[in-house]
Amino acid sequence: MITLVDFILDFIRIDLMVGFGWYSILVFILIRCNFKKEFLLKFDKSACQMAVGLGILFFILWLTSVVGDYLFIMNSSERLEFAQRFKGPYSFGIWLQPLFLLMLTQLLRIRFVNRFLFFRILIVIPFIITFERFVIIYTSYCRDYLPSSWSMGYSSMELVISIPIKAAEFAITVFLFKFIKEKFPKRVPVKS
Repeated sequence: MITLVDFILDFIRIDLMVGFGWYSILVFILIRCNFKKEFLLKFDKSACQMAVGLGILFFILWLTSVVGDYLFIMNSSERLEFAQRFKGPYSFGIWLQPLFLLMLTQLLRIRFVNRFLFFRILIVIPFIITFERFVIIYTSYCRDYLPSSWSMGYSSMELVISIPIKAAEFAITVFLFKFIKEKFPKRVPVKS
């Protein structure tokens, strides 16, 4: 159960949120070129709604994962270590990224932030380049600090190819979300 929750968390954080970042940049380029502007604006509204929902879902699943790990997987010494880490000087390392992701996605509810490229880019940059990813990329280019056999795990070309793939993965997910939402509309109970 916890493994499934961790897999879903990684899928949301690595695939969908990074995909939303690249999607936002590509959509704003297409809108500026007047390529199917009305369709893209309508689709972008659904994409932002999905990103807001993914932020909430990510935070709830993260809390579930942390509590589940603590209660069901950790032994007593691991629990003590986790509690000390949770109250220690670097405790922000545990909860900062999920809380930051939740707050950034909720900013997409504001129409002013949603419409302007500058604000949207400020929101999606932390989705694309997290602190962890920044450290990996930076240290891989500063080889003085690494052994000669160490690598990033992928080449620069694979990084460039992954951009449209992640954006397309997010767009397909939004299409599925829109399709399900239109196919099964919200039913309002009839008062008698």
